[in-house]
Amino acid sequence: MNEGIPHTSNSDVERDDAARVGGASNRDASYHRHYIQQATRWIEQVLPFSLLLLLIFIRQHLQGFFIIIWISAVMFKSNDIIRKQTSLKGEKKTVVLMCYSLIFMVHVVVVRWWYWNDNLLHPMIMVPPKAVPPFWHAVFIIMVNDILVRQAAMVLKCVLLIYYKNSKAHNFRRQGQMLTVVEYWLLLYRAVLPAPVWYRFFLNKEYGGLFSSLMTGLYLTFKLTSIVEKVQFFIASIKALSQKEVHYGAYATSELVIAEGDMCAICQEKMRSPIRLCCKHLFCEDCVSEWFERERTCPLCRALVKPTDLVSFADGSTSLLFQLF
Repeated sequence: MNEGIPHTSNSDVERDDAARVGGASNRDASYHRHYIQQATRWIEQVLPFSLLLLLIFIRQHLQGFFIIIWISAVMFKSNDIIRKQTSLKGEKKTVVLMCYSLIFMVHVVVVRWWYWNDNLLHPMIMVPPKAVPPFWHAVFIIMVNDILVRQAAMVLKCVLLIYYKNSKAHNFRRQGQMLTVVEYWLLLYRAVLPAPVWYRFFLNKEYGGLFSSLMTGLYLTFKLTSIVEKVQFFIASIKALSQKEVHYGAYATSELVIAEGDMCAICQEKMRSPIRLCCKHLFCEDCVSEWFERERTCPLCRALVKPTDLVSFADGSTSLLFQLF
């Protein structure tokens, strides 16, 4: 009865299904390769014209690019200078620090004078520009002010280094705490600094009253959340400064120093103002303070000693990231 009807096994059906799936996969892979080739060819065609437009943009804002690059380079070099002078501790020279302070101050004043009429000064005192700035001009104002504020703060850091260099106590731990407070104050001020410029930029009646008010409100809301964090860090640095005891240990008594030995394992000299860490090891105050500028563990047993709640800027460094918004 069934001699004229071909018999199809399950294995044949599975092979046919696998072949159809494989063919569909090959077609999809071929389509994706073709799409990638088309996209690559389109990028190759558009890239030369994009470079031309970029060159035109750079030419239109050539002076702005030059001044940003110049003052950024000066700031980066100044940051290295401050860190090097801070690391010298008692060996740094007051005359050298005074010369650096004068150079930094003159540089800030000259740049301010050169761009006196470009709405650079008003945002410094939290006053929005009188007119709505174009986007790229707003970015220029913010970047220049952000760099110059950091440069001016380096003058204050030089003054602190001079003060603690000439003080009788030579309390370099206190110096590090003051430098940290200055840096967190600077981070807070820099976070607020772009707000007047962007406030005026978003509050543009040409976009319509409702839309511009909505954009301004959203910006101020986002900005407030970032400022709150900076305020918390600044308050924490003030609290650390007000504490007389070190927060990673306590001053060791003379009896304890005699019992444990008066040789510092870091400087290999007799201990000065010995500090006993929570792990029971003793070190010079200046030595262990400098150690904890880079590390959070004991130099000997590697036990976690320093809390991670506040980053130290005791080395005199300045944050090099730009604050655009």
